[in-house]
Amino acid sequence: MLVKGSYTKAKSVVRSMRKVLLVCFDNLGDLVFTSALAAALSSDPQSELSVWCKDYTSSVARLMPGVKQVFASDPFWDSAPGRPKGSFWNFVLVLRRVRRERFVLAILPSTSWKAALALLLAGIPKRVAWKGKKNSLFLSAVTPKPRRDEPVIAALAKSFAPFLPRPAESRSCLEKQRLPSWTEPLPPKPLALIHAFAGRLDRCADPQLLWRFAQYLESQAYHVLWVGTDHELKQLAKALPELPKSAYADAARYDLLPLAALIEKSQLFIGHDSGPLHVATALGIPVLGMYLPGQPERAFPQGRGPSIYIVKSRPAELSFDDLSQALIQLTRDAPISMRYG
Repeated sequence: MLVKGSYTKAKSVVRSMRKVLLVCFDNLGDLVFTSALAAALSSDPQSELSVWCKDYTSSVARLMPGVKQVFASDPFWDSAPGRPKGSFWNFVLVLRRVRRERFVLAILPSTSWKAALALLLAGIPKRVAWKGKKNSLFLSAVTPKPRRDEPVIAALAKSFAPFLPRPAESRSCLEKQRLPSWTEPLPPKPLALIHAFAGRLDRCADPQLLWRFAQYLESQAYHVLWVGTDHELKQLAKALPELPKSAYADAARYDLLPLAALIEKSQLFIGHDSGPLHVATALGIPVLGMYLPGQPERAFPQGRGPSIYIVKSRPAELSFDDLSQALIQLTRDAPISMRYG
């Protein structure tokens, strides 16, 4: 039981906490990249960190280091994968909740003037973002926007360095201990997950090639599961009618959190330049990435796990030998992040 004096002291500590808001209305991969900023911001014991993000990424935002609270709302000016643009009125309701928290600092890795205006309306006195064409009117400070060929986490760390309590590390990080327990039975073999999709279909590898590679993985004593959303797995079933239903893992059917929990139980993740790949490497899982072409200079795997990524100008250039040789290199050398091809 708290005596009166200790209760008053506890209230004083809470009031003295410096409330900081990290804002990312981008899609999953970019949200994972901002985990490097979260780790740096939350290193200050006098700060309390919250995140404001899209609804579908909110469960992963809760895995970011030091995050105490997550505000979820799809921006009314942008859409999320498989969803329309957000509701204006829902966004306003969440903005009102943000305003009640009385944040003192907001970090916004974006040039969006609408997002900057939202932070002004939320009453946050210190608002920092990348310099854009219109957003400077609504900000207290701006930083130069990174070049498109800069590694994204290094660029984030450099851009917002003056506003961080300590330098940000150039790697993404999600906290495994925040994941729910995985209760489904798993095979005794090492688990390899394949995500056969990217944000654009014209950047996806041939499903038949991936099926052949999956069979190769099985011959190397892996147990292979194919992961994706319900829509993605239905597309996969059409492209690979020979794939047994037992090979599907639809953990991400409604929420990204079960997918992240399954990824954490795997020993290998194969995927394109997309959100699930960046979740895997941020959880420390070995990753074999396919950038066909994707954005390899900016968005190569930058997490805690070893990774190798194959770069081609189009999917038709990817071969079985590329995949098998990259796997050998990954498992033998365990590179932090290595480009192949």
